[in-house]
Amino acid sequence: MILAQFARLWLVLLLLIVSSGLPFAAVAQEGNRPFEIFAVMWRGETDVEDGFRDYLDSRRIPYNLTVRSLDLDRGNAPGIVEEIRRVQPDLVYTWGTGTTSSIVGKLETETPEAHVRDIPGIFVMVAYPVDAGIIDSLESTGRQFTGVTFLPSTSVQLKTIKSYGDFRNIAVIYDSTASNSRINVEGLRQEAGGFDMNLIELPIPLLENGKPDPEQLPALIRSAKDQGADILYIGPDSFLFRHGKVYTSEAIRAGLPTFASTQGPLKSFRAMFGLITDYYTLGKLAALQVERILVDEQDPEDLPVARLARYKLWINIDVVREIGIYPPMKMISIADFKTSPGS
Repeated sequence: MILAQFARLWLVLLLLIVSSGLPFAAVAQEGNRPFEIFAVMWRGETDVEDGFRDYLDSRRIPYNLTVRSLDLDRGNAPGIVEEIRRVQPDLVYTWGTGTTSSIVGKLETETPEAHVRDIPGIFVMVAYPVDAGIIDSLESTGRQFTGVTFLPSTSVQLKTIKSYGDFRNIAVIYDSTASNSRINVEGLRQEAGGFDMNLIELPIPLLENGKPDPEQLPALIRSAKDQGADILYIGPDSFLFRHGKVYTSEAIRAGLPTFASTQGPLKSFRAMFGLITDYYTLGKLAALQVERILVDEQDPEDLPVARLARYKLWINIDVVREIGIYPPMKMISIADFKTSPGS
C-alpha cells in the first residue's frame, strides 16, 4: 500500500517536472558531482565562452570550468597537457587551430604521448578542421573529439562580396606561417576565378625569428592598392586580428573597403562588412555538443561537427560613409548595421 502510494507520488512529481519545462539534465544530475570541463584558450576568453556558460547554466547542468590559456605561445602546451592528465577532466575544450593541434594533436601523429588522446573533447574556432588534419571528416571525426564550425564556405563569402559591389580585384594579406591562413588563401585561389575576380596574394614578410612583421602592414596595403585591388579580404588570421586596428585604419586611409570572414575585425576594429558567425551563439552550439557527450552519453566520434544554420551580414555604417561605397538596397533589408568601436 505504501509502495503504491509512493509510486503514484513519484509519477505525479515526474509529470510536474516535464510539464514545467525543467530540463531533464538538471534532474539527472541532482545530487551528483559536477562535470569537470577543462578549457584551453589561445589568447584568453571570448564571447564564445559567454555563450557556452549561459547555455549550460540555462540547462541547469552542473559543471566546473577550468580555464587555461596558451597566451599566444604553443610552447606553453606541454605544461597544460600534463595538468590535464593529472586532473583527468570529463571533457577537454579547445579554442582555435593552434591550441587544438597543441593540446589534442592531429588525427595522425607520431607523438601521441605529447597530446591528450584519451579524454572526450570538443573544439571551437577551428577554421578548417579537416584540412588541418585534426579530424577525418565533418560527418565522422574518427576520434573521441568533435566540435563546431564557424566559417561560411569560401564560395558563399565571395558571393556576398560580389553582391555588395562589382569588385574585380581582391587582395589578401596573410600570415604564411599559419596553417589556417594558407588553407584560406588556397580556397580563395581556387574559387576567385569562378566569380570573375582576380586574387592578389600578399604574404607578410617575416622577421629574423620567423614571425610576420607587423610593421609591414601599411606598405602591403599600399602595394595592394597599387596593384589594382578594389577590396581587401580578411580571413581567419590570428595575426591580423592582433593588429586589426592598424590594418583597418590603413585600409580606410587607402580608400579600400575590407571584408571580414570572422566577427573580430568587425566587432573590435573597423572592417567595413562581413558575413560572420556570432561568437556568443557559436558558444551555445558548442555547449549543446557538450550536453550530448556528458549528459546524453553520446560518443564524440559519432557526433558530426555542428554548424549554425545561418550567418550574419554585418556592415559598419561609419566605414561605409568614409569609404563612400554604399551597399545595394537588397542588402540593406537583411544586414545588421554597426558603428565603429567607441563611437
